[in-house]
Amino acid sequence: MTKAKKSIASLIANIIAIILCASLLTGSTFAWFTDEAESTGNIIASGALDVNAYWLEGTENPDTEQDNWIKFEDAPVFNCDNLEPGYVTAKHVKIANEGSLAFKYKMLIIPAPVLVDENALNLADVIDVYYMPVAKQLVNRADIEDGILVGTLAELIADPDGAAYGILLPEGATANNANEVVGSVSVTIALKMKEGLGNEYQGLSVGSSFSIKILATQYAYEEDSFDNIYDENAAYPVLPDTWDGSADTSWYDPTNPQTEYEIGTAEQLAGLSELVSGDTTFSGVTFTLTADINLYSEDTTPSADGDPLTFRPIGDISKDGTFEGVFDGNGKTISNIYQNGWDLGYEWGVYGSYGLFGNVNNATIKNLTLTGGESYIEGGDTSFVAGSATGTCVFENITIKDSISATYNNGNGGIIGWSGAGNYTFKNITIAEDCVLGGLWGSFDSSIGGVVGQAEPGATYNFENVDIACRLDVYNDVTASYDYYNYRMCGMLIGRLEETTTIDGTNYPDTSKYNITCDNVTVTYGEWANYHYCRAEGARGKRVEAGYSYDGIAADYDHSVCTKHHLELLAFDQIFGGDQYGVKGLPSYDGVNVIYNNK
Repeated sequence: MTKAKKSIASLIANIIAIILCASLLTGSTFAWFTDEAESTGNIIASGALDVNAYWLEGTENPDTEQDNWIKFEDAPVFNCDNLEPGYVTAKHVKIANEGSLAFKYKMLIIPAPVLVDENALNLADVIDVYYMPVAKQLVNRADIEDGILVGTLAELIADPDGAAYGILLPEGATANNANEVVGSVSVTIALKMKEGLGNEYQGLSVGSSFSIKILATQYAYEEDSFDNIYDENAAYPVLPDTWDGSADTSWYDPTNPQTEYEIGTAEQLAGLSELVSGDTTFSGVTFTLTADINLYSEDTTPSADGDPLTFRPIGDISKDGTFEGVFDGNGKTISNIYQNGWDLGYEWGVYGSYGLFGNVNNATIKNLTLTGGESYIEGGDTSFVAGSATGTCVFENITIKDSISATYNNGNGGIIGWSGAGNYTFKNITIAEDCVLGGLWGSFDSSIGGVVGQAEPGATYNFENVDIACRLDVYNDVTASYDYYNYRMCGMLIGRLEETTTIDGTNYPDTSKYNITCDNVTVTYGEWANYHYCRAEGARGKRVEAGYSYDGIAADYDHSVCTKHHLELLAFDQIFGGDQYGVKGLPSYDGVNVIYNNK
């Protein structure tokens, strides 16, 4: 066969092969090419480490009182009145794994003392703190000897410690050894006054709030695909820094100023206060918090009357100090700030501004939570955030909880006490219902506002995503202590708008003289807003509320003798307050949703 004939034969054979393959596929469904497999309903989620703690009265039997466990939000209180040698009081604590990941934990007992007199620590020296690894009812004195002595109360005040350590697996897991417990574990904390003491401890007292903290981190139990090495070296969280009363300015070099600084301790925050009060404005500089900060610092001097040390505001206006930078809380919390105007010489006639910041100008404060704060001043304006403000200021992503602030005849606001001419933005602000803004001693002429105490005409106020539910404790400025004092300088957003207008014979705040916009603003009134007063024995109207007395009407006054004007109701319903006499506040405003929980 010739070469050409071989090529033609090969070509014919290939064509025949292709035709044969085609004929084999004719009529088939091609299933391998067109079908698909679908997996639906998949949930892809990371594991959750969820630790919860509960407490139970130590006089009860934890084995029979399982339904009475109370979450730690309602902190345990030890019954320690009238101690005598050998006395024991206790609390049961349950630590529960309510998540999907195993964790290891430790418990710290942290007393925060209130020293009633200079000998108070002598009493703390003879009170032992015990930990028992199981929750048990203490039937007799010997039961406590089954526990572990953590230390005396005085030792724990100086150096908090704990004895509860363990491993908790999530429900449904299987323990591999005796150290692993599934679900929850219950322990007992007990206080005992030492026995065999003499009379030298009679009459002494030391107040203390116990902070029982559970620290938890992941435990190497679950296998992450091939092993459990991932969780092996998981570290416990670091407790928030606690202030010792000192100031640290070592981070700042005036010869080499930076545009950004990090604040990670209470001492550094106090250093910022010292620098700004010394007339360093930090204009254009950004400060970022890198850790939660606890500003509690005990004042152990007898004259302190149990009060902690005062934190000097950042920007002390009495020293011409003004903060003009950016303070980024970075999602962190500053807790337990305490400010007492008398400690810093602010009395009537000596002006000052109080808050985390005393005075701010063209500043931004954002991404911050404040909790546990107390502020009192006689001679100035006060706030949780800024006592006074001017210029263009932005307050954004700020939450305030469990705090109280009061002044005498000045401005008091949740974010700003007094604001000058300027442009103010309040965005994503929450002031919780457990916050109180008020006037000292039931004072008149206090400008109290949920966000701003006093506003200046011509200024701009922009409220966006603001939720205000705090209590305004401003009895004398809204009740009929004098008839013409009704509805004066108090409001859930702004307390005092001094410009007024008359409508149908009634004076109202004139909002046209201010640039106020509200977008998604919610104002919530609680039961506190139902103010009652009584004109006892012909006197002008008086507050009727347990524990209060004004101008000769005692707190325990027998109101059954009153013949008229007794328990008259004057419900507080103002978003904006007015100025001076006879001005009725505004109960509504565009963009504001009002919720009444006092009806």
